[in-house]
Amino acid sequence: MIKLAAMTATGDRTWHVGTYEPLAWAETALKAVAFVVAYVALVQALGRTLHSPDGIHVAELALLGIAELGLLAAVGDRVGERELIAVGFVALNNAAHLGMLYALLAAPGPGGLVSLFCLLMLAGEIVKIAWLRTSHFTVREVSALVVQGLVVAYASIYLAALLVWQLLR
Repeated sequence: MIKLAAMTATGDRTWHVGTYEPLAWAETALKAVAFVVAYVALVQALGRTLHSPDGIHVAELALLGIAELGLLAAVGDRVGERELIAVGFVALNNAAHLGMLYALLAAPGPGGLVSLFCLLMLAGEIVKIAWLRTSHFTVREVSALVVQGLVVAYASIYLAALLVWQLLR
């Protein structure tokens, strides 16, 4: 059974669709565009030779790899919440990050697409921070401040990746 539920973590164990506020949809839209950028980078990289990364690509791989590890952990959390949109979104998010990681291993790399991806993901995280601060969203027993801190950590990863690209290229 699928039902609509308020966009808060719930103890209800049935699959449901959360009701999202405009800022949550804005975050989703920004990140969805970032996903398309990553998928384009992946498609471009599929016919290319893979190489051992050096220089800037090591830093980019490390930063996006850290983000991907967190997203892998998020899959279990979203499935546990049984919220359909969040499960689909985290699956697409993982695919986008894995695609960009693959593109970074291809020669030549994704070029400016990695910066565009990180910029859009950073913008999405900034919108998410605003949404979290206005909605006071929590996950189970975790405080709103901890949830906001995790989002700030992700924003920092994307900002660092942007700076790496701009300062070291």
